[in-house]
Amino acid sequence: MELIVSLKETLTPRPCELSKRQTIELSGLDRISPAILYTIFFYKSQLSYELSSSEVDVVERAKRALQKVLVSWFPAAGRLRINEGTGKLEIDCNNEGVSMIIAETDSKLQELGRLHKYKPCYEKLVPQLPEAGDISENPVVVVQITRFGCGGFSVGFGSSHALFDGSGAFNFLASWAHLSTGKDESDLLVPNHSRDSFLHAIYSPNSSPGGASSIYEQDHIAAIQDLYNIPMQAIASNDRCWETALAKFSQIDPPGGLQLQLVSLCIGEEVVEAWKGLVVEQGKLSKCSTFDVLCAHIWKARVKALMLRPCTNICLQFPVDCRSRMNPPLGKNFTGNAFVLASVSCLVSDLLQEPLHNTIRRIQAAKDVITDEYIKLYAKALESSDKFFPSMRELTIVTDWLRFPFHALDFGWGKVSSAALLATPVPETAFLMLNLEEPGGFLVRIGIGGQHIQDLITNFNNFNY
Repeated sequence: MELIVSLKETLTPRPCELSKRQTIELSGLDRISPAILYTIFFYKSQLSYELSSSEVDVVERAKRALQKVLVSWFPAAGRLRINEGTGKLEIDCNNEGVSMIIAETDSKLQELGRLHKYKPCYEKLVPQLPEAGDISENPVVVVQITRFGCGGFSVGFGSSHALFDGSGAFNFLASWAHLSTGKDESDLLVPNHSRDSFLHAIYSPNSSPGGASSIYEQDHIAAIQDLYNIPMQAIASNDRCWETALAKFSQIDPPGGLQLQLVSLCIGEEVVEAWKGLVVEQGKLSKCSTFDVLCAHIWKARVKALMLRPCTNICLQFPVDCRSRMNPPLGKNFTGNAFVLASVSCLVSDLLQEPLHNTIRRIQAAKDVITDEYIKLYAKALESSDKFFPSMRELTIVTDWLRFPFHALDFGWGKVSSAALLATPVPETAFLMLNLEEPGGFLVRIGIGGQHIQDLITNFNNFNY
């Protein structure tokens, strides 16, 4: 549908109390992808709330709260830059501010249909940054609040993945929402933005040996070793070249000439719970999480849809939060990237012929590998200047958003009604999310070539295990 959006105000909120300028050195986990990841949160009209009320407008409160939250989340008001000495990406905490737009449209939320399903018009609900010749020219956080004709709102949020991982981004949003509703700042967790303890841990004399001279030498790390047997699609020798390579990579159309499309797949809680009980009984597993069963199911459905040769080597990788797995732990308040990739590798024929519980056993075993030693080896390997990204036909990436606190993102106009992801730096990635429009249900948002969409939907909706 056509969505006409009028921009009412463009501003650059800065922290209401400026912090001392400083530089945050980033880890290899941070520097994998500096691109901005966009999410849109939708809020349906609250009938009990009158916009003309004498109360302070919630949008004005949100603007002031953003300035306030930036005091403790000061890196969000900074800029990325390349360190000329090391060639590595870092954050210049210079208080330049975030990009914020206030907009409105006469359209109604109900006209958009299923809100979680990506639509091209959603691009108008996030700030569009100009193409910059230098990475330091653009902000690392952007926000757009759009008021709809029905009285509902959307909050379009984007942040550089070098700044936050998913947990860090949601904690930032929850803190901003907390202050927007007038709650006390003392209730919030004090964020820890420094990567020093993480970098010290991987380089300390007591950490596992192994240099980072070349990532191609790291054959003792499953998440890297498993990628050796599948084709490469993007290669770079430093952070500056990597940024360019990833930008080109994300624009590549899949083989066959049909453009990659973003698809949202829905599944009910009762199906997932039935599968969990089934695999525990049949596979004699001690446990099975919702992530385990959805991850296995979407991997099988995608690989079957792509019609790869049975003898093809394939790989599944998924991020695992290492905050509590490191010794000493990083802490829940660590805002940097703290996810390392767990990896499963096999042949197409093995995956498609084995029962669901065997695939889940592979996934659980891959998670068990993520120990303190593995994390430090993996992080150290990423400090190498060499970088590569494999073909996304053979590699499936699944990201877990099931536990993110959508319920905490109330800015004063009610709880989140739905959320939608825009295209990501690696659009083929599958995101597992709660279906906020159908409580108890789940969503899988994934990118796939147009010629494979119907097969993917058919395979995903086949519940015959």
